Amino acid sequence: MIQPINPEFTRNTPSETVTDGRLPDNAPVRDERMTRRMNTKIKIIFLAFLLGFVLVLAKLFMIQVIRSEYYQDIARRQYESRIELPAERGKVFDRKNRIVATTVEKLSLAIDPKMLDDTMRVFRAIAAVTGKPVETYFAKIKGTRSRFIWLERAIDSPSSVMNATLDTLEDNGLIKIREPRRSFAYGSLAAQILGFTNAEGEGASGIELGWDSVLSGKSGYMFLQRDGRGKKRPVPDAPMLAPQAGYSLVMTLDMDMQTIVENELKQGVESAEAESGSAIVINPATGEILAMASYPTFNPNNLLSASPELTRNACFTDTYEPGSTFKLITTAALLEEGKISPSEIVTGAETITGRDGVVVVRDEHPVGTVPFSQALERSSNVVLSTLAQRLPTPKFYKYTRDFGFGIFTGIDVPGEVRGVVKKPAEFDYTTKIYMAHGYELSSTVLQLANAYATIANGGVMMKPYLVQRIVDASGESVQTFEPQRVRRVVSETTAKTLTNLLCGVVERGTGKAARVQGLAIAGKTGTSQQITEGKYSKRDYNASFAGYFPADKPEVVIVVRMDKPRKGYYGGDVAAPIFQRIAQKFVSSALVSSRNSGAVAANQGDSASQNSAQKADADKVEVPDFRGLMWNDAVDIAQNLNLKIAPLTPNPKTGTIIVSSQKTKAGTLVKAGTAVLVGTLQPDFVAEKITAASIPDVRGMSVRRALTLLHAAGIKTKVIGQGGVVVRQEFRNGKEPLCIVDCVRD
Repeated sequence: MIQPINPEFTRNTPSETVTDGRLPDNAPVRDERMTRRMNTKIKIIFLAFLLGFVLVLAKLFMIQVIRSEYYQDIARRQYESRIELPAERGKVFDRKNRIVATTVEKLSLAIDPKMLDDTMRVFRAIAAVTGKPVETYFAKIKGTRSRFIWLERAIDSPSSVMNATLDTLEDNGLIKIREPRRSFAYGSLAAQILGFTNAEGEGASGIELGWDSVLSGKSGYMFLQRDGRGKKRPVPDAPMLAPQAGYSLVMTLDMDMQTIVENELKQGVESAEAESGSAIVINPATGEILAMASYPTFNPNNLLSASPELTRNACFTDTYEPGSTFKLITTAALLEEGKISPSEIVTGAETITGRDGVVVVRDEHPVGTVPFSQALERSSNVVLSTLAQRLPTPKFYKYTRDFGFGIFTGIDVPGEVRGVVKKPAEFDYTTKIYMAHGYELSSTVLQLANAYATIANGGVMMKPYLVQRIVDASGESVQTFEPQRVRRVVSETTAKTLTNLLCGVVERGTGKAARVQGLAIAGKTGTSQQITEGKYSKRDYNASFAGYFPADKPEVVIVVRMDKPRKGYYGGDVAAPIFQRIAQKFVSSALVSSRNSGAVAANQGDSASQNSAQKADADKVEVPDFRGLMWNDAVDIAQNLNLKIAPLTPNPKTGTIIVSSQKTKAGTLVKAGTAVLVGTLQPDFVAEKITAASIPDVRGMSVRRALTLLHAAGIKTKVIGQGGVVVRQEFRNGKEPLCIVDCVRD
């Protein structure tokens, strides 16, 4: 049954809708959940906008307040740039305060390719000054994105050309920079000592490198702004730090001496057709290096033609076997240890007995039987090698090291090498034999010069150095370097004896080519073979001469070394003449005194004993040991020493005669011209009855000479021991008389 619709739930008809804008009382209510959702969205949007606004404010605060300087700096870089202001490099002076190296301002050119207006015009103008092809500069900018490209650094060109061409050249992209650059007043003179600087003005070799921290100073800076046209201008209110100039150096070099040494060295190398040459001059009393040169050399003002070989200072970077110049050390050790005296008679036999075997050493010109002084004058390898066996290996090594071989001299520039000297444990039976005359070790020219300077300074070694003082811009001394004593190597007596011996080398021996009239020179020649392809060459030699003068009070030591000379190779023929010309010019230029003491002059004028010529009693002569010598040899030796020799009994008119004894004991000082009485015998002499009293006394004699004498006397002999000197003799009278001699290695 269908119920009638309740009138209360019947919708109003349109005619029943109110027209005053109000909803009827029965209008439906809006969904509350939808309303809350919309409100939430609005709040989120509002908060998002608020957060964004806060972040913007925070970022602005960060940029404008907290990090304002950082962003200002970034902005400043867009139109501002910091330019380094290099410090003026200190000067270098010689010992007479003459400028040797200084700093000059030179023009450098760079470009900003994107700002360059007329590339061809700019490049052509630069090429006209430098002489380079225009294509050289186009190649520098090809394929690069850089806004700064160097075209030329420190252009070296006459100022008139610079002013007329480059100083008037203008372009928006062209950057002109005045840079300080090193200038060497004497060109190639002393180039290897001074060294050079690189493109950044930093020391690259020699004094410039070794003393770079002193010379360089401290750089400063300033700021430049780029204007609307791209031009850079200084910023008036920007901070600026002025550069601090470097200190200057006063060297020990004397450029007058350096000029003489380099000129003579160059002439000597070219005339001998040598591969190269080195020379050094040292003041022995202080260790100051007065001149040092290697040839060929280079010009530090023009490094384009300089190779590493030319810039190297061969005086202390290259080593070689010194040869006979090393005999100074062997002789000094023998004299200091009392193992030899200048008048001792020695024999230059070729066979030398080592500890474990026999070694053959030969002289180009054998000396025979002579006093030791003559053996040294004639540079006998055999004699020095034989006598070296008298020195224990540790002693020989000690003197070698004490004279500075195998260790650094400590010179105040970089690049020095120490050379090579075997340690005693590394010696074999040949080492001492060959080292005695300058083989089986390597040395620098500087080490050899310092060894000779030690003898010239009375046996005291000084440290060699090149810098005297550090001075500031006003010339006031900041630091002064005093001479440094290293050690006493030998006694003053030994040093004087060596000086006398070396004077004989120059006056009568292999060093005659070094003589200067009226000047007493002490020196020694040296010749050594070089090792080529693992063996000693018959073509490549080192020729050297080391000496000092005036001999009575030396002012300079000079060492000259020639590398691979082709026209002659002996030190006396190739190096000694260079020494002579240098010495002559030093004296004639009044750079070195030419005075001689009476003792040295007398030593050169006659043949007085080399051991006593500088003493007050310069007319005294040390009597040598004549026993065991052939009569003719004994007479020659006596005459050379300004002595006379007379037999106790008349000598036979024919046959060989040997000196068997002498009245005046060997080593006794007598007046020049004294007659020494000696006993003699003939080898075919046979005593009616041989007794202990009738046989010759051979104690203190070398084994070789003792055997000669005993055999000449017809006495059978037995030797106990190996080599050396006879220390005891014993006569045994039996069916066949026998003399037993006991010898030890000296």
